[in-house]
Amino acid sequence: MEAAKEKDGWILIVDDDQVMRVILRTLLAKHFDVLTAASGAEALAICRERLPQLVLMDIEMPEMDGVEACRQLRELSSVPIIFVTSHESLETHLKAYDVGGNDIIIKPINSEILLHKVRMQIRQYQDAHRLTEEKNSLQEMAMGFLSSMGHGGALLNFMRASVACRTHAELAQRLFETTRDMGIECSVLLRHNDGPTILTPHGDATPIEHSILEQAAEMGRIFQFRSRLAVNYPRVSIIVANMPDENLDPDAAGKIRDNIAILAETTEALCENVDMRQESMRRGEQLQIAHANAVEAVENLREKYALVLGDTRILIQEMVDKVERSYAWLGASAAQERELQDDLDLTTKRILAILMDGGDFEKQFEAMIVAMRSGGETKGVVELF
Repeated sequence: MEAAKEKDGWILIVDDDQVMRVILRTLLAKHFDVLTAASGAEALAICRERLPQLVLMDIEMPEMDGVEACRQLRELSSVPIIFVTSHESLETHLKAYDVGGNDIIIKPINSEILLHKVRMQIRQYQDAHRLTEEKNSLQEMAMGFLSSMGHGGALLNFMRASVACRTHAELAQRLFETTRDMGIECSVLLRHNDGPTILTPHGDATPIEHSILEQAAEMGRIFQFRSRLAVNYPRVSIIVANMPDENLDPDAAGKIRDNIAILAETTEALCENVDMRQESMRRGEQLQIAHANAVEAVENLREKYALVLGDTRILIQEMVDKVERSYAWLGASAAQERELQDDLDLTTKRILAILMDGGDFEKQFEAMIVAMRSGGETKGVVELF
């Protein structure tokens, strides 16, 4: 039997309208675990027991409306909240955002837009939550360095400096500098999607050193032979070349071994941090490109609309001129000509009136372009730290 597909998260739907709750549940239940609440108070009670990964909140509800429920929920959590409402007034939307709403969907609901916004908000919430947990874990690890190790200061500095690293090459350099400052002669290797990054005490790794570093990963988590120590994680390998003699100075050898293991484990976690930063930057660049393409598409549409208006007016005028020139060979009486002329004038006025009413489209195009351009002025990718 085929295993059930794991859902993408769980959602709380809050709406006093039972029909709307059923509609929303039907749209989302295929992809998410869904729970519903008929009031703001019921939603708060559910959230106090178990926080969802997203809340779909109606605004207009008896006793406690969605705005107040959102305000109280924000005292508990930063879980994303999307308002689903039929209200289109700016005042209502501003209230929703002021109390901590993340987005608004206007009824009637477009199912594709709903699924897209829900997935995006849940993904961003999960990414931010994971980064926060990793950051807290790394901070706890850093405090442990200070309390238990003589090289705690160097390890803590490595942590502080490396959390902000944007590339694996930068992270490898920080790691290499930290071991050097601790008086340890070593080579480091970081494995990532763009290929391995290797640093050695004398510069670029030779083919033999490259081979040794790659093979070191197969020697287990910690491997020592005489004055050499290899510490390996899936993404990180560190080979120490100047280990103290275990028989002459076991304490020094033990501290170096422990510190290198901690550095390797920390760097392993930081590699994932760099991956997420780079993915965030790539997504930001893709969004900027999509935004620019959207602005260009709207501008092209506005230009084509203006051309259509102009061509239509010209064609109407040409048609009127041809009809008037046709009166002579139609053999119509003066009364018939007046009647035809009146009908033609009336039809022409109606067409032109429709075209003039369409002038509002030009204003709407302009407003869309101004709004899109002003929204795209923010440069760079927002950092999560």
